[in-house]
Amino acid sequence: MSNNTTVENIILGCLSFGPRSGYEIKKIINMSSSWFYNASYGSIYPILKKHEEKGLVSSEEVIDNGRYKRLYQMTDKGYKAFHAWMLQSPKLMTVKYEMAVKLMFFAKLAPEQRIQQIEEHIEQLRLFKQELEEIEPWAEHEGDSYQRLILDWGENLYDFLIQWFSQLLNELQKYDGDLPQKPKDGQQL
Repeated sequence: MSNNTTVENIILGCLSFGPRSGYEIKKIINMSSSWFYNASYGSIYPILKKHEEKGLVSSEEVIDNGRYKRLYQMTDKGYKAFHAWMLQSPKLMTVKYEMAVKLMFFAKLAPEQRIQQIEEHIEQLRLFKQELEEIEPWAEHEGDSYQRLILDWGENLYDFLIQWFSQLLNELQKYDGDLPQKPKDGQQL
């Protein structure tokens, strides 16, 4: 049973591809899981140190193009911990989605502000989907079929969100920035 957090296991997963520096691990995360589970440089290095103290990774300093860098690699103990995590049932998804929270309080905005917020959010979603599309060449040449699968999942998720918010925008525009009240059970408008 793995006692590591998900981000700690993501870092081990990055090392399952071979020895990497902290910078290279961050690059892998940016190209793969950052849009659903991210790690900053400020968290990667302390996690690597913790993993090293627990014997899950080892490191060595090497010279690369005349510069020193520290390479980390997973130990047998680290691989066993990572593999144990991979075999565990995943936790149910919890979503931290700020726009969903804002929608709960949309009545507090002026109608034109609601429209503007949705328009800006759709643009953000399109830009993020474009970033995923830019990863496709990497996934096709260097990724395995499961990495391509999760990229496809992400693109489909953003397609859904763009469509959903576009429909909401159409409704808001149709009703001058407001939505009609739906009747409560047994009540007629």
